[in-house]
Amino acid sequence: MKPFIKICGITNQKDLDFICSEDIDAIGFNLYLNSKRYVQLSDVKKMLVGMNRNIHLFLIFVNEDPDIVNQCLSQFPNAIPQFHGEESGDYCSSFKRDYVKALRINSETELKKVNQDYKDAKMLILDSYDDDHYGGTGKTFDLSLIKNKIDLPFLLAGGIDKDNFHQALNLKNCIGIDVCSSVEEKPGYKNHAQVKSLVEKVRSYYV
Repeated sequence: MKPFIKICGITNQKDLDFICSEDIDAIGFNLYLNSKRYVQLSDVKKMLVGMNRNIHLFLIFVNEDPDIVNQCLSQFPNAIPQFHGEESGDYCSSFKRDYVKALRINSETELKKVNQDYKDAKMLILDSYDDDHYGGTGKTFDLSLIKNKIDLPFLLAGGIDKDNFHQALNLKNCIGIDVCSSVEEKPGYKNHAQVKSLVEKVRSYYV
């Protein structure tokens, strides 16, 4: 199966146009105010005007008030909410549309509980644990922690690049990768050469 490639943390039109010209499946915009890659919803709307590719749109929230989530989703009927905080399964399901749950993984993560609590998720995103950041750290984590323990389809995040992506895609139920800081010049600004190289390597590896 063709791996799913998501490029996250987009903040500007130049990056969006380039990324959408590549063979990717999804883009992500961070609506979490404290993120280094925060972008206003009004700017997301402007950037997406005229986009003619059928690419999945992810809107990223962190422990957000449900009313605000609903307001955002009402403006993007086809968007997939990605919840990257401590949201419960009931909270995630309450918006009555496909959702993605991102989880920061460490040795204390209760994976059996994850499989049960988020069984209705479209997919999971598994990222490195960091006390101070909800993703986008560029740090990898010990993949043995999740090997054969995740029952749901998931994307692997956390320092995924052109040299280690195959380790992610060899994991049971891993359907793709979620890339952010590993293809950046600085937070919120992508290195186009690195994006292109990663996408080409993934696509050529799984012909």
